[in-house]
Amino acid sequence: MSVYSFRIHSLFMRTCIEIEANFKVILAENNCSRSGRQLNMVDHRRVDATHHLPSYEVMLPIWSGSPPTLRPFEQWRPLRGLPSPHGKGVPISWYQDHNTSKHDRHDAFKKANLKNLILSVAGLLMIVTSQFGAQDFGAGTPEIVWSNGYQPMRASIGELFRVNYPTDWAEDEIYDFNWSDIKDQPNRFGRIDFDAIPA
Repeated sequence: MSVYSFRIHSLFMRTCIEIEANFKVILAENNCSRSGRQLNMVDHRRVDATHHLPSYEVMLPIWSGSPPTLRPFEQWRPLRGLPSPHGKGVPISWYQDHNTSKHDRHDAFKKANLKNLILSVAGLLMIVTSQFGAQDFGAGTPEIVWSNGYQPMRASIGELFRVNYPTDWAEDEIYDFNWSDIKDQPNRFGRIDFDAIPA
């Protein structure tokens, strides 16, 4: 997990850029006056109030035996008052390593390692999954499918990874999507006031 290379560094940087882009779009498409300026993970953390990112879990099919369960946003749990084995809420460590490696590649190149790349890919999967579920928008059928018997989690987008969805939604956070009820409405989808959510 500590192996690093120029290719891993490149993939790690690109994955985190995609994470930032997804957060930015979520905030921009809703009520967030800060979306016009440079955003950081403190701003992005607001998205957790609606997406419950620490409550997602992902399994990767690259281990034999029992693959580990990854929780890439676990460090945000205490910020929502959820119990966490990490104690007080802290910044996302793999994302901090991305920033350090990006701005000081000479001294921090080792931080762009396989472990951080896997956590960032799992983090990107959680953000996309929290928006689209397992809906795959690809043009073709998936080429790689993880299928070795019973799996304790549901298939994710592309069916390569396995995902546990949050079960900690409050009653007022759950909505009913009935297309026949909203198809003729001019504004079918409500906006979230992210300005009202503390950073």
